[in-house]
Amino acid sequence: MSELEHQTDELQERLRSSSQPVAPALPEHAWTAVNDHRTAESESRLASVAPFFRDAAIAPVSFRSFSQAPESLQTPESLPHDQQTSRTLPRSLEGYTIDAKDIDAMFQTYFRDYASLVPVLDPSMTPNAYYALSPFLFWAIIGVGCRTYYRNPTLLGVLPSKIKSLALLTMDCVITLPIVQGYLLLLYWPFPKSNNTPDFTFPFSAAVLHMAIAMGLHLPVSSQEFSKVRIRLSEDESKKRAETWGYCMLAYQRSCLCKGSPAIPIFDIPHDLEQRRTLFQKMTSKLKFELKLQDVVTRSCIAFSQNGLRIMSPEQERSLDALLNLFQSQIASVGLEYASDIEHLYVQIATLHIQSFNLYKSPAAQDPTSLYDLCASCCQVIESFDNLDKAGQISLPSSGVYFNFSLILPCHILLRLLKTSFSRYVHVERAKSALFLGISLHKRMSLQNDDLPARNGVALTQLWNSTRVFRKPNGTEAVALRIRSRLCGSILLDGIVWWREEFGGFMGVYPPPLVEGRNENPDEGPVSGTATALNDTAMQTMVKPDYTSFLDDPMLAEFGFPIGDEIFSSMWTDTTAETV
Repeated sequence: MSELEHQTDELQERLRSSSQPVAPALPEHAWTAVNDHRTAESESRLASVAPFFRDAAIAPVSFRSFSQAPESLQTPESLPHDQQTSRTLPRSLEGYTIDAKDIDAMFQTYFRDYASLVPVLDPSMTPNAYYALSPFLFWAIIGVGCRTYYRNPTLLGVLPSKIKSLALLTMDCVITLPIVQGYLLLLYWPFPKSNNTPDFTFPFSAAVLHMAIAMGLHLPVSSQEFSKVRIRLSEDESKKRAETWGYCMLAYQRSCLCKGSPAIPIFDIPHDLEQRRTLFQKMTSKLKFELKLQDVVTRSCIAFSQNGLRIMSPEQERSLDALLNLFQSQIASVGLEYASDIEHLYVQIATLHIQSFNLYKSPAAQDPTSLYDLCASCCQVIESFDNLDKAGQISLPSSGVYFNFSLILPCHILLRLLKTSFSRYVHVERAKSALFLGISLHKRMSLQNDDLPARNGVALTQLWNSTRVFRKPNGTEAVALRIRSRLCGSILLDGIVWWREEFGGFMGVYPPPLVEGRNENPDEGPVSGTATALNDTAMQTMVKPDYTSFLDDPMLAEFGFPIGDEIFSSMWTDTTAETV
């Protein structure tokens, strides 16, 4: 160790006496920040002794052990000085090069329009510094910024596949904090999907959560116990790790909500109360507010699922009413803490998600007051999106996947309320104006002609002008949900099923509503009045549709519907089976 220290002193003296500039003294935790202008001889000798710069009191370890934990080494302070101050350099990804001026413009777009929703990055760092910190994080920022970079709209058609490939390759690397942050950006603002592109956000939301746990982000005060090397986190760095964990939880829970699957509540993550209290103390009030709201929604989805949603008895419907009142009161209690218009929008969205479960009840069991409140919540959410967009507090094209879902859902609810007998319980004119406004907002939110907002806006328009939507073949009303296993997502998926049947030529493919009628024998439970009319003889005389074009349609895949021959053959052979 003494010999190594002597070599270090000698090298430092040679660097000071040379004519080339020397990098300033570095913090102890940033030993890797050496000057780019060092000589080749010094560089090779420094590499041999670099692992021992950090702390002469600790036992020697191999260079490999340090390279496996770059999250403790790559910080903004550890970057070479020229990476933070020099002009932006052009960068290439899989042979595609982006000019420096475009990089600067997209970074500016990201921090102006996007960063406020997930404020985990430092806006004072330059693009060069971010590239030196993590190439993947750099390209993730570029990928988000190019969504609304109108000077070169072709980037959105070229970069997504390349950045996704880079993301998959990064999974096989050592996971660092910048890598987790890069995944967060792609989860909050996923690229528009084509008809043959698999879903990216849902599986990666759980993967990022496990990455964060593996790094100890959920226990920022115990980060050393999750690292192979010695790390010393400042208070600001500890807060950054805690907030990154909070946004990982939000991304995971909201991804599950959009896909119609119950998530894990954040307060059920098993660690002691003192650690949990310290974790939340390091988060901003804005993040804690969002986590509280989302936790109530997550717990409500779990409770509703456990109560039973697929086939509901009168007792289950009464239990559902009690649960709805309970969780709405919790949302109202948390909502008292909102401090901005955007936080108020989050409260309205959470209230709507819970109230939407009223539609799982049979039409005969619906409470007019609940339907009126549901309609009012839908109108408030749509109107708030419009007001905030006009005020410049949010930008609809850069609002992200969670806001996309939160705008699509109330439009489908209003469509169902207005096109059925439920319309007598709601304010028709306000609901109609809100629905038309929502369709217009779809156009503002759309990035490409075939992305989710664009396709859903067309579907809503066609369904509104249809005379057969929510109607049985004999003309009677069919307002009960047929898709019943996707939580609040079942409502918009059910609307897409109606669209597919009328405008895609798939009448009879999907099973009829499960709770249109009730059996007079209470022991047999509720049954579908339409289902009993479809006997085996009638099914044999029906012509099996051609599914070839349906397999290529991205609409159902966009919402998380699995597509393939097995799905459709099973739906054909068993019309009473639940749609997946």
